[in-house]
Amino acid sequence: MNYKKLIVIPVIILVLSLGYFFWVIFTSGLNLDIDLKGGTQIIAESSTQIKEQELENVLSSYEASVRTAQSITGYTVFIEFDADIDSNDVLKTSEENGYVFENYSVQTIGPTLGAAFFEQAIIALVFAFLFMAAVAFIIFRKPVLSFRVIISAFADIVETLVLSQIIGIKLSLATFAALLLLIGYSVDDDVLLTTRTTRGSGEVSERMKRARKTAFTTVGATAVALMSLFIITSSNVIIQIASILLIGLVFDLINTWLLNAPILRWYMEKGMK
Repeated sequence: MNYKKLIVIPVIILVLSLGYFFWVIFTSGLNLDIDLKGGTQIIAESSTQIKEQELENVLSSYEASVRTAQSITGYTVFIEFDADIDSNDVLKTSEENGYVFENYSVQTIGPTLGAAFFEQAIIALVFAFLFMAAVAFIIFRKPVLSFRVIISAFADIVETLVLSQIIGIKLSLATFAALLLLIGYSVDDDVLLTTRTTRGSGEVSERMKRARKTAFTTVGATAVALMSLFIITSSNVIIQIASILLIGLVFDLINTWLLNAPILRWYMEKGMK
């Protein structure tokens, strides 16, 4: 198969992701967690499994949403509702219906503060991306090599954000942090690919093959470490970060080896002629 044809796959994924992203923005809006939209969250520990739908039915008058997470130590219940609702009333209703939580914490964020957090998170992400782009141009200097790195990082962020929204992962400060980490991881992979391919001896395809072996080993080790977090912890923050990074790893593989690698190989082979 002509390696240049592989570029079509990540391009289609990026176009579809951008289309879905703008459709969501102009219709329902992004699915935000309480730290970005405001609200109250009760985080309670439970030794027994709780059915989310049943507890939501009990708290239907508060329009509360319920999520649960399991770890090796037990279960964690997340109850979210509007900031103007008294958390004591929610807990009392739960207890009256047989849901007694001895260990719990309550977090309340006003809508105005949540909106401020959202704005600041976007600014941080944009500045991080711009600084990354500047560093890419400084390191590689040549527009083709620099543009590859930038478009790959952009695609990783957009595609990861879109898929996370589709599968129900809410956008939060934790997921923003994971997206920032993803920028660095994406650049790291591209730097590895570029330096291994543009330097050293042998055919371009052979040099690229050695770089691919190293990259896949790194990705595998990272994926195993991230998946272990789902077993050992029930922390919502850690689970969100691990989920975003796992999704990002998959898209980074696609964008690096089906988009960047063919462009780099074409550039190198053209330069040798």
